[in-house]
Amino acid sequence: MDAMTTLEYDIVVAGGGSAGAAAAVAAARRGHRVLLVEEQNCLGGISTTGGVGEWFASLAGVGDIFQSTLQELERYGVRQGRFFNPEYLKIIWQRLAEQAGVQLLFHASVIGVETKAGALATIRIASCSREIVATAKYFIDATGEGDLAALAGAECMKGDPATGLTLHMTLTAWLYDTGKAVTPYLPKGLAPITCDAELPGLGAGWLVDNQRVYLNATKVSRHDPTDPFSLTAAEVEARRQLARILHFVQRTRFPTHALGGSGASIGIREGRRIVGDYVLRKEELLGRGVPLDFPDGVAVATSQIDFHSLTKAGSSGWRQRVECYALPFRCLIAKGFSNLLMAGKCISTDQVVQSSCRMTPTCCAMGQAAGTAAALAVESGVTDIRQISIPGLRARLTANGLELDPGKHEAFAPHDTRLDKDARRPRYGALGPP
Repeated sequence: MDAMTTLEYDIVVAGGGSAGAAAAVAAARRGHRVLLVEEQNCLGGISTTGGVGEWFASLAGVGDIFQSTLQELERYGVRQGRFFNPEYLKIIWQRLAEQAGVQLLFHASVIGVETKAGALATIRIASCSREIVATAKYFIDATGEGDLAALAGAECMKGDPATGLTLHMTLTAWLYDTGKAVTPYLPKGLAPITCDAELPGLGAGWLVDNQRVYLNATKVSRHDPTDPFSLTAAEVEARRQLARILHFVQRTRFPTHALGGSGASIGIREGRRIVGDYVLRKEELLGRGVPLDFPDGVAVATSQIDFHSLTKAGSSGWRQRVECYALPFRCLIAKGFSNLLMAGKCISTDQVVQSSCRMTPTCCAMGQAAGTAAALAVESGVTDIRQISIPGLRARLTANGLELDPGKHEAFAPHDTRLDKDARRPRYGALGPP
């Protein structure tokens, strides 16, 4: 491969997290030429390189691709309820992609695009000090932060409409039991944590099995994950917090546990949200007593609203059970583009809805829907994704294990902060906190 190489594909997927990997597998296993571009060295995104070994949504009816990952984790013996070992998932996602015939490109970033008449024509990719140009009939943005769409000039939303603040970022970690007392150590210049109230994030760890502790405990707010310097500052702050948390839990809860590993990159809950043909908003979800369906629903979200405070430390925020709801295909189509889809946390919703539908199992279902839609568009010979048969798409997704009726899913809401523990009365109004 020379310094400037042009490659031709049917479908290009940017981002190899759960959404992007599922999209690529769904399209490639139908016989199409699919390129999957990923910045890290493996697939799975936040569930692998991010170290988040926990699913936060209902797991049934999410599609046969997600079901395959569950089955493989079971075969490895590394699943404990909704917790799992992320290292094995790296192997599982790679094997799924290889078996489907996906062309993988790791250590690669999309750095530019060319558009013609409302369609993406080519993208430019940088990897190993080389530039690669790729053409495709359809493109899927599964970058999480909407990088591909932003480069193409698509309209995007980001953060709170009034302040621009996004949901906080978290660097996760895993501890292992050494079998003997460890010596807590805090580097000079870092303030010790003296009690639970001083913890920066969500608690002080969960004992997943007899030996391992999962730490989803750092909380970095007021940083922009789409700005390189702000993102770097967030990583730096998260590791400072991790050192302080480790020192605290070794003195209190887990005196024999040592740090076994942390995420290769910080977990980003929210970046850009790409404006689609339809924007799903919180007013449609809240105050309902029944599930929400759409004629063009292609995936179902089951998780509670998980809207952490944008400014406060600790576990403060707004968690609320909502009835299961369908995600319209229109939320997966970039407005103004004929061949650009999106899947994962960057789809077209407002910030509150995004806090619910951004969960990994839901993102995997979205990815399978987007990849299947792109494949059907190629097979049908249409030049605009809107021209595919929605009943045909829904039938194919149903045949591949996605339950598209939100009424047949179970709402997932382990934490509901609407009720005050003492007064037992609603804390927020119908549309959430101020």
